[in-house]
Amino acid sequence: MSTILIISPESWEDHFVSKHHYSITLASKGHKVYFLNPPNLSINNISVNLTEYDKLFKVDSPIIVKGLRFYPRFLRKWIEARWLKKLEKQIGCSFDVIWLFENSRFYNMEFASKRLKIYHQVDLNQNFHVSEAASSADICFCTTEYILNAIKPWNQKVYKIHHGVEIPEVTRALPDNYIQYFKNTDINATYIGNLAMRYLDVEALFQIIKLHPEVQFQFVGGYNSETPLYVKCSGLDNINWWGKVDSNYIIEILKKSDVVLVSYMIEHYLDQASPHKVMEYLASGKVIVATYTDEYKDKPGLLEMSKGKEEFIATFKKVVNNLKTYNSEENQKMRKIFAYENTYEKKVDEIFKYLSQNKLNRIPHE
Repeated sequence: MSTILIISPESWEDHFVSKHHYSITLASKGHKVYFLNPPNLSINNISVNLTEYDKLFKVDSPIIVKGLRFYPRFLRKWIEARWLKKLEKQIGCSFDVIWLFENSRFYNMEFASKRLKIYHQVDLNQNFHVSEAASSADICFCTTEYILNAIKPWNQKVYKIHHGVEIPEVTRALPDNYIQYFKNTDINATYIGNLAMRYLDVEALFQIIKLHPEVQFQFVGGYNSETPLYVKCSGLDNINWWGKVDSNYIIEILKKSDVVLVSYMIEHYLDQASPHKVMEYLASGKVIVATYTDEYKDKPGLLEMSKGKEEFIATFKKVVNNLKTYNSEENQKMRKIFAYENTYEKKVDEIFKYLSQNKLNRIPHE
């Protein structure tokens, strides 16, 4: 089995998204996986610690060199290669694969030398050094056609891999203080994600909350007193502000929800063509009221999708008034089937297939 370094723009301690789930899945297949967090400003040396998952380690490192992006290319390569050898010496083995999920650091993958170099871009708005990251990789993966088109001029070996979903066999029961949030009404509409995200359509959310006092809205995710959505909705009392929660609670929150929400400004539809949270929503089976989400335009029935605020508001009203139909056993089953067809285990197998096709199958997977 292989030793793999995952370079992530999100911390291991953040809400689990694709980088975390790929790491967990690879480790479950027997590979030794090291998950590199963003730079830690409070430490002076590399720190490696086992996570709660077998064969999966978290790596913390200080900034290698301040202002490294301004250094000449050859010098960046030498400094990053030296850092990599230092990490390998610390863990006592060499990496077979460097799997890059960001392009703001380590974006020239030549530092990885002859190791298998995978560049994997999951967000279109992560566009710092796409050309260098893609052109220096052995193979590239992405989540949408828009990202694929941005990468293809720099590397013809680029493949679209739809977002996956992790469906745990055992979930964690909600504490009593969370369960209380669902006892005020018969209808619960839930939004899960970063509530301070600048692409959020605050006005659309405000309107459906104001127009539907019979619905209790569950907002699960990070926010503060200055977050635009929180400020806008401060006078409404049919909202529960959860803040960040343990990701192990997400499935149980969705089970208790009746409607789940995706709400991004239409002018940013390219950036939000395939939000990761949609797969978690689909796994719950519950009806999804969403603003335009391009990757689902040819998948009727999975999302109740709209273009623009007025249509979003009207769609929400229609769904709330017809919940038995939208959340029928048949419709929930359809959504769940799509999710189960796109588990992270199947996504990893899909990636292995492309590696084999390109004779890059240096990750044993049998």
